[in-house]
Amino acid sequence: MDKNKLWLIGSVLVTSVIVVLGVLLGVQPQLDSMNAADASRAAVQSTNAGHAALLTRLKHDFEDLDALTATAEALAESVPSGSAMPAFVDQLDAQAQAVGLTLTGITVTDAQAYVPLLPEVPAAAVLPSSAAAAAQAAAPAAEAPAPAPVALITGSNFAAFPLQITVTGTYTQVLEFVASLQSGGRLFLVHGIDTAQASGEESLVDATISGLVYSLVAPPAASVG
Repeated sequence: MDKNKLWLIGSVLVTSVIVVLGVLLGVQPQLDSMNAADASRAAVQSTNAGHAALLTRLKHDFEDLDALTATAEALAESVPSGSAMPAFVDQLDAQAQAVGLTLTGITVTDAQAYVPLLPEVPAAAVLPSSAAAAAQAAAPAAEAPAPAPVALITGSNFAAFPLQITVTGTYTQVLEFVASLQSGGRLFLVHGIDTAQASGEESLVDATISGLVYSLVAPPAASVG
């Protein structure tokens, strides 16, 4: 083999080595860098997609913010934190004036822990099976069941204030006043009305309205120690 062929073979080998080294030292790191960049880009795109979904939901919630705020304020007025009696007295005075009554007195008793109303158990449920069937056949149509207690409302976070309101006016005005009490801003449960002829006024009655208003009880502060 002459020297020219040896040089040619040597040149080819050297060139091959240079190409391999170029791939290993130059191209492969670039490929690795590109793969890492693609992976990073995919992660960023996924994060951006999550942020876009969150932004869309926040925009939707913000559109309803005024309505939600109004609802929250109405609920806070209906069942405030604490007694809020001065505001309730102002409400009573305004309602009495609106129907033409004279508000003559308000008596408020100390708050009581809320006691949920438990649904009544039908009598047939405690009878033997044969007697229950007979009682069910003879009984009239059943009344609507009492609302079930709400587990989140308990005696530790909800309180009731028994009170009596005395007013003077016509019987029709008294009924209008009672209706306004049950639909006013403050949640009020009327459970009794007593009326008597007003002295010296045949067309007027003195009425005593008994009921309950409710309030939220703040949880006890956590002890530090």
